[in-house]
Amino acid sequence: MGVNKRLETRSVRRSLRWLGLFLACLILSFHSSLAIAQTPESPDNPDTSSDIANQTLAVGLSPVPPFVIKSSSAEEGSDWDGIGVQLWREIAHELNLDYQWRELEPQEAIAQLESGDLDVVLTTATAPKEQQVDFTQSYFASTLGIATRRQQRFWDVVKAVLSPQFWRICLWLALLLMVVGLIVWLFERHSNEKMFDKSPHKGIWDGFWWAGVTMTTIGYGDKAPKTVFGQLLALFWMLVAMGITASLTASITSVLVLDQGIQAIQVQQLKTMQVGSITNTTAARYLQQQQISFRTYPTPEAGLNALKENRLDAFVYATAPLQTLNQDDFQKRFRIKDTGVQISQYAFALPNDSPLRESLNQQLLQELSEPDWQTMLQRYLPSSSG
Repeated sequence: MGVNKRLETRSVRRSLRWLGLFLACLILSFHSSLAIAQTPESPDNPDTSSDIANQTLAVGLSPVPPFVIKSSSAEEGSDWDGIGVQLWREIAHELNLDYQWRELEPQEAIAQLESGDLDVVLTTATAPKEQQVDFTQSYFASTLGIATRRQQRFWDVVKAVLSPQFWRICLWLALLLMVVGLIVWLFERHSNEKMFDKSPHKGIWDGFWWAGVTMTTIGYGDKAPKTVFGQLLALFWMLVAMGITASLTASITSVLVLDQGIQAIQVQQLKTMQVGSITNTTAARYLQQQQISFRTYPTPEAGLNALKENRLDAFVYATAPLQTLNQDDFQKRFRIKDTGVQISQYAFALPNDSPLRESLNQQLLQELSEPDWQTMLQRYLPSSSG
């Protein structure tokens, strides 16, 4: 009886011991599961909070070609284009960010970022703005540009006509006409003496004259080949002359109008001229520092229109937008002088202490290191506008 009681006691103790171990394991397992559930999952981009990643960002922008371009027929919600727009799209795609475009007036950007109405703005980074909001790394350095009308004065045309380049073109053309004239005279000298004299002295001149009037499509009709070979040469020469005329016209125009025009304006010359710029921009502040008085305009297009209508002598703004507008909207009417003076950086503006800043900077640097970035710049930036 006593032995059975001891055995029963040991069995109870053993059972209690196993029960305790089981409960301890169960408690530890519960705590581990709870800790895992409370630990946030690590996103692909750790610097972007889950709240930001799950919301639709309001991205503000204003048309500033070639960085922000809006189609003339576009309505609200339509597609945008440009260097800054395409760069943002790439970054947002890589970071899985949802967003909506919001068009705004440039002067409203900082106020709307501070009030929380906007999460990101495509703009320029300047010292005054930096005191109010944060900026990402810049993706393009803006330089100061000066737009002036292309002008031709009488003496400039005279110098162009007397230039070696112009006379080289004339000499090359004269030699070509002489060769064609000689060939047609050789074909026509025996069968067409009335139009192409048999003597070399007069006959070659007749051929030279015929080649010239045929090339320029004037065609007086006083001379025309009659032989089969002469007529075949005439047909061939008329076809070739069309291409030569177009090429020579472009070359001579370049010499007379573009290359020998007045020299591009210098910054210090602006003090004696009627100058325009856009208020509250780095270009305007630069003019103020140089003590150059200027008229203010709301947009670059308005300033260039004033220049076109002779209400200004020069318009000062960032070089890249001036070159783009000059090429696309004004048919290269203006001469654009790039001073090389760096005035601002194009970047993305964010509210102070935005959780997006670090992840945007990382992805922005990655995008700028890709070969496609240089290809995109070449696509949007005019190769030359001056």
